[in-house]
Amino acid sequence: MKRSHLRHPLRCALKIFSHRWRSTVTPLGLAALLGVTGSLWLTEALIMPKTACAYVARLDLFLTRERGETYDTFIRRAEMAARAGAQRSFDQDLLITEVAINVIAESEGLSIPVLNLEVDRSQWRNRPETRYWATYYRMARDLFDGALSGDVSNQ
Repeated sequence: MKRSHLRHPLRCALKIFSHRWRSTVTPLGLAALLGVTGSLWLTEALIMPKTACAYVARLDLFLTRERGETYDTFIRRAEMAARAGAQRSFDQDLLITEVAINVIAESEGLSIPVLNLEVDRSQWRNRPETRYWATYYRMARDLFDGALSGDVSNQ
């Protein structure tokens, strides 16, 4: 009987002690957890570089055909414009990883795509040539010579 009598006060003391301990430990534990988590995040943010957001620059260049200009002359002018546009895009923004340029011929209200330049920064750095990276539209020459020259015999 003595034992049960001793257990009872001991249980009460343990209950009171554990209740007080939990009420002080919970806020302290939460603060410690948040402090450790925050310091780990801060350490990671300081040590590891941030991921750069890269993107594609898209540009449509509309070139007006000069009176009497041949297709070959226009294509050379279009290639120079596309080259300048690509170089300018890469120079202006370091986050640009790829450039997509469409060159469109305009004459008397008609518009015809003549070339498309798609190149990424490393390719352009190694070989900055429009002719190497450009895609030329096959039908552009026929349309250019016929429709843009004012040939209305087909109508």
